[in-house]
Amino acid sequence: LRLARDEADRERNFLSNLYKYMPMGYVRLSILCDEEGEPYDYLITDANQFSADLCGSPLESYKGRFASEIYSSDKLSTKLRILADIHKHGLYRELDEYFEESKRTCHCIIYSPEPDELVCLYMDVTEMRRTYMALDHSEKLLRNLFSNIPVGVEIYNKDGILIDLNNKDMEIFGVKDKSSTIGVNFYENPNVPSDIRERVKVEDELDFSQDYEFSNVSDYYESEKRGGIELYTKISKIYDKQGDNNGFVLINIDNTERISSINRIRDFENFFLLISEYAKVGYAKLNLLTRNGYAIKQWYKNMGEDEDTPLVEVVGIYNKMHPQDRVRVLAFFEKAKRGEATSFKSEMRVLKPGTLNQWNWVRMNVVLNRYDPENGLIELIGVNYDITELKETEQKLIEAKEKAEEADRLKSAFLANMSHEIRTPLNAIVGFSSLLVETEDQEEKQEYSKMVEENNELLLQLISDILDLSKIEAGTFDFKIRDLDVNTLCGDVQRSMKLRVKPGVELLFEPTLPSCVIVSDPNRLHQVVANFVNNAIKFTTTGYIRIGYDQPDAKHLRIYVSDTGIGIAPEACEKIFDRFIKLNSFVQGTGLGLSISKSIIEQLGGTIGVDSELGKGSTFWFILPVV
Repeated sequence: LRLARDEADRERNFLSNLYKYMPMGYVRLSILCDEEGEPYDYLITDANQFSADLCGSPLESYKGRFASEIYSSDKLSTKLRILADIHKHGLYRELDEYFEESKRTCHCIIYSPEPDELVCLYMDVTEMRRTYMALDHSEKLLRNLFSNIPVGVEIYNKDGILIDLNNKDMEIFGVKDKSSTIGVNFYENPNVPSDIRERVKVEDELDFSQDYEFSNVSDYYESEKRGGIELYTKISKIYDKQGDNNGFVLINIDNTERISSINRIRDFENFFLLISEYAKVGYAKLNLLTRNGYAIKQWYKNMGEDEDTPLVEVVGIYNKMHPQDRVRVLAFFEKAKRGEATSFKSEMRVLKPGTLNQWNWVRMNVVLNRYDPENGLIELIGVNYDITELKETEQKLIEAKEKAEEADRLKSAFLANMSHEIRTPLNAIVGFSSLLVETEDQEEKQEYSKMVEENNELLLQLISDILDLSKIEAGTFDFKIRDLDVNTLCGDVQRSMKLRVKPGVELLFEPTLPSCVIVSDPNRLHQVVANFVNNAIKFTTTGYIRIGYDQPDAKHLRIYVSDTGIGIAPEACEKIFDRFIKLNSFVQGTGLGLSISKSIIEQLGGTIGVDSELGKGSTFWFILPVV
C-alpha cells in the first residue's frame, strides 16, 4: 500500500512538473464537501504560470487559496455546480471560458484524477476563435452578397446541373419559386446557342450577349415573364485545391434598359448633330490649360477647320480666324487663366474655305464652367454658330434701306422737278399759241408754230415716260415681238431726230450689213435708241452723233449711239441707269429715260451699258441675243 502511495505521489509530481512547463494552462483543485458530501468550496492546490498568463492574474493571487476568497458567491455557485457534477459522476467536461482581464478565450478540459480532486487544463483558442468568427462573418457576408448582389448569379456543378441561384437572377428570369429551377441542366437550355455550350466544356472563362426569349423556355422552367430581354452572360469555371473542376458560375446582367438608354442617347446625339448641322451651331468643351477636350463636327466647320484636326491644334492658334478677332479671343483666354474673366461673346470673322480674303461671320460664346488651376483644370464650354447669312441679309437690308431712302429722295426731287418740267412746255404752248393768234406776220407764225410743236413733243415725251414708269411699277409693261430690220430701225431714228441736233453737230448712221433682221419689239427698241440719241443731242455741241451696230459674237448683236459730247465721270456711269437720275439739272428731262431703257433691254433678255470719258464723249449701247 505504501509502495502504491509512493508511486502515486511520484506520478502526481511528474504530472505536476509536466503541466508546469507545458504550453497549456494547468490548475489542480481539492474539493471541500459538507457532512452530506455536497461540495461547498474548493482549494486551488497547484497551478502553472501559463494559467496565470491566460487568466490575466498573478499566480499568487489564486494558487493556495480557497475559491470563496477569490470569487463572489454567485460566480462561486456557478463554478461549484459544474465541478460538483464532474466530482459526483467521475466524468470530464469540456467548455469554453473567456477571461476579461486578458481578453483571451480558452478551451477547458476538467477531469477527476482522484477522489475529491479535479484537474483543469486550459488551451488558448483565442486566435482559433477569431478565425472561426472571421470565417463565419465572411460566410455570412458572402451569402448576403450572393443573395443581394445586383447581378444574377447561377451556380452549376461540373455536369451542368443548377444547384443555386440568387434573388436577382430569379428577378431577371421571372422565377417565383427557386426550387422549381434547381436541378435544370444548363446544356439543355434552349436559349443558349450550341456553340456556347461546347465552349463552356473546354474554356475556363467566356462571355456572350443574346436576345433571351422567354417563349422558348416554357418547357425548361416556369417563368412569369413574357417577351424577351437583352442578356449579357459571363461564365467562369470553379476549381478545388487539387485543380479539379467542380462546376461553373454564371453571372447574368439584364442589359435591356441599358441598351434602350444607349439607343435613346445615340438617337439624341444623331438628332442633336442633325439640328446642329441644320442650324450651323457648334459645341466644344475643353481644358484651357491643356487645350484637350471634345468638339462636334459643326464646331470645327464653323471655325474653318477639318474635323479630324486635334483640338489642341485649333484652340489658341486659330489659323483661319481674322487676326484682329484672334487677338480678342486670346486676350480673354489669358484673363480666364487668371480668373479675371468668366465669359466671352463676340462676332468673329473666319476665312471661307478655298479663299484668301473672304470671310464667314461666326458668333462665338464661351463660358468658364470650372476653375481649378491648382489641380490643372480650367474648363471652358463654347458654342459657336454661323451668322454669315444673317450678316449678308443684314447688309442687304441696309443697302435696300439706303436705296429706298435714296429712291424716296429722288422721287421727291423728281416730283418737284416734274411739276417744273410739265409747266415749262405748257407755258410755252399756251404763250406761243396766244401769240400765234394775234400776229399777222407769216414768219412769226411759223416761228411760233415751231416752238409750240417742239414743246408739244417735249410734253408728250414727259407724259410717255411717266406712263412707262407706272407700267414698269405695275408689271404691265407689254412687248410685241416680231421680225425687225435693224437698218430700218436705226435709219428711222436718224431721220426723225436729224432736225433736233444743234448746228455744227452731225447725226450719222451707216449700215454695217446690207440686211440685218432680228426678232424683237421694234417699238421698244426704237424708244431705247431714240432715248440714246436724245441724250446725246442734249450734251453734244460739236462733232457728231453716230448710230451703229456690230456683232461681238455670232449669237449677239450690239446697237450703240456714240457722240463727241461732254462725256460722263466714272462715278456717274455707275448710277446713270438708276431712276430719277439727272446729271445736269439745267437740261430738260425727267431722269427716267435711261432707267426705262434698262428695264426694256433686260426684259428682252439683253444687257445695257455706257462707255464714257469726260471731255471725250460717250457711247451708250445694248446687246441682245440674236434670234
